[in-house]
Amino acid sequence: MSADARGGVVPERSALTDELLRQLVSVGQVDVLVAIPTFNDAATVSDVAKAVMASFLRHFPRERTALLNPDGGSSDGTPDRVLGADPRELDPRLRSSGLRTIHRISAPHVGLPTRSNALRAIFAAADLLQAKALAVLEPGVTSVTPEWVASLIRPVLREETDFVGPAFSRHPAEGPLVSQMIRPLVRAVYGRRLREPVTPEFGCSGRFASHCLADPVWEREMAPLGVGLGVRLSAIAGGFRLGETYLGTRAVAPRPDPPRVPDVFGQVAGCLFSCMDAHERYWLATAAPVEVPYFGADSAPPEEPSLLEPAPLVDAFRSGLGHLRSLLDPILSPATLGALEASAADGVPFHLPDEVWVSAVYESAGAYHRQVLHRDHLVQALVPIYLGRAASFILECGSDTPAEAEARLNRLEQSFEIMRPQLIELWSSKTGGAR
Repeated sequence: MSADARGGVVPERSALTDELLRQLVSVGQVDVLVAIPTFNDAATVSDVAKAVMASFLRHFPRERTALLNPDGGSSDGTPDRVLGADPRELDPRLRSSGLRTIHRISAPHVGLPTRSNALRAIFAAADLLQAKALAVLEPGVTSVTPEWVASLIRPVLREETDFVGPAFSRHPAEGPLVSQMIRPLVRAVYGRRLREPVTPEFGCSGRFASHCLADPVWEREMAPLGVGLGVRLSAIAGGFRLGETYLGTRAVAPRPDPPRVPDVFGQVAGCLFSCMDAHERYWLATAAPVEVPYFGADSAPPEEPSLLEPAPLVDAFRSGLGHLRSLLDPILSPATLGALEASAADGVPFHLPDEVWVSAVYESAGAYHRQVLHRDHLVQALVPIYLGRAASFILECGSDTPAEAEARLNRLEQSFEIMRPQLIELWSSKTGGAR
């Protein structure tokens, strides 16, 4: 990084293509930057771009604004859809221009079409433009509205918040990976309870964007489904002011090749363990949890959850526990393995207790830190145990009201917090201390 003539900072050229850099320099400075990273998203990106432009005209008419589209090399005309989006198709009452010029920037980003590469370009662009506020949106989310954009930006501009994540209308029983592992582990380890710790949408300050350019976490490629979590954990570990804002319902266009459960688990859980490793100096010194400010109010009751069928999950748990025993043996203590095998026994109602699940997660995190075996293999060995825990939760909360399911999740989170000293002991031990 080097100083420029305005006293600001010029991002390393390696983060920006020459074409993208040229367009950014021609813009100058902005107050609000909204980015939509894309790769062959022509079917949905136009509506997202329209919502962004409409938000600029409706909510930020006096701010200097820009829409940024770092593209991964689309072959379906995605950039043209972004540049040609007309916000008046959403609202004919909108004037064609605000009090200031709205800039649109679309150019390829550096490297392969990955989320990490796109985010590096976005952070570098925000830094070069000296943006006060930045929002990043997903091109495949079909429920984006102008109000979404404003809700992610306003807390940064008006409330002096450095990072704003969305919160959505969601039944507590949905998303078992988040509810059973990611949310409680982030709360216990990083001291923050985030409703949505994984989603890729967010708003942030220019200060945080500049921080990310120098954060060692972003020097390596991050798995696509883990990027949203990685950004949040960087904000927490960096001491930035966090908040969450209610956005309503999140709808996503169906994908022709949706990721498999082991892939989703591997990417998200692997990202969390990796960040714990990178941020250990921060979280080992963190004590009491800190409340995260919440903007807006939930206005829609959660819909009935779309739950997975538990029987196949139980079968996968029992089968995986046997097939992966040689991998699990150096990861888990004999007591935890014995408790898991007891849960896998036939002839009794299936149940995987909170304390056993928390021990399995903490022992896996400690083994990841100590690198007792290849880290990708370690995370994948945890998949069948996660499937068993998801099945247990679904069987237990099937008849719960939303309030009862939420209370059940709170008890699990408390178990993660109460057992936190076990994680610290495992983390600090050279052998894991259980054998």
